[in-house]
Amino acid sequence: MAEQPDPPAPEFSEAFATHRPELVRHCYRMLGSFEEAEDIVQEVLLKAWRSRATYAADAPLSHWLMRIATNTCLNALTRGRDRALPQLDRAPVVPGTPIEELEAATWVTPAPDTRLFPDPARAAAAREEVALAFIALLQRLPPKQRAVLLLKDVVGWSAEEIASTLELTVSSINSALHRARETVAARPRGPIEDPAPEVLEAYIRSWETHDLDSLVALLRKDVVFAMPPHATWFQGADAVRAFVQTPRFAAFWSRGLRATRTRANGLPALAWYPGGQDGVHRLHSIHVMRFQDGGLAEATNFIGAHYLRGFDLPAVLPR
Repeated sequence: MAEQPDPPAPEFSEAFATHRPELVRHCYRMLGSFEEAEDIVQEVLLKAWRSRATYAADAPLSHWLMRIATNTCLNALTRGRDRALPQLDRAPVVPGTPIEELEAATWVTPAPDTRLFPDPARAAAAREEVALAFIALLQRLPPKQRAVLLLKDVVGWSAEEIASTLELTVSSINSALHRARETVAARPRGPIEDPAPEVLEAYIRSWETHDLDSLVALLRKDVVFAMPPHATWFQGADAVRAFVQTPRFAAFWSRGLRATRTRANGLPALAWYPGGQDGVHRLHSIHVMRFQDGGLAEATNFIGAHYLRGFDLPAVLPR
């Protein structure tokens, strides 16, 4: 049997628990996958415990952990692939177009607010830092540019600190930062706001009661509707109306949908439970919503178990 590492000392355990959410957020931004981020953070904390004798306390513990996390993510990115969102990387299609499905790992995954921000007040202040569009844009950057941008503009490190962590010169850090900022600024992101409670309630009710007219009335005319792992996505209220009336989706909707509220990436989200032939409503997908001026501006519906990590949702709803 492999030798198990000693458990961390109490002072390290407490410190690791304090910094864990920040490390998860950072690794999630670097990797685009919440599941991979949590796994990497476990690896980071194990590395930190094993090399605790090298921590000289000449910098805050958070800096030391973030240095380990950044380099562990960079190593992981040499073995993986960049992730995307359909609505940022492909053109919308017209209803009736064959739905194309890609491997689930092609896409950015949602992340539950409860794991990213144990303090809800922190979630409201920092949700732009974990917005789906921002996560997806980061994946377009070369890994070291990504790390530089995050360490400077999100974590708040100096160019000198970043250069030391990445073993680069300060001039190369400044150059990488400039290029990364240009790439991210080229794709403006929509505003992030919570809908009024009555708007969200009406949206849920329209789906649960199979009320197409009420649903469409809540959509902005330029609404975006995406469904990873499908690469196919739609833009416009008329396109969404036509899509949900296609035989494939109409059959799915007719089974009956029930929703459980949750939050993901700083936004309201729904867990969908369609009914089965046995009448049981089983967990199907996570529906992340961005509202603007009282209407739904964007909905990304992540379908399948691959996207459900960390949400702590029941597999079935009681009858």
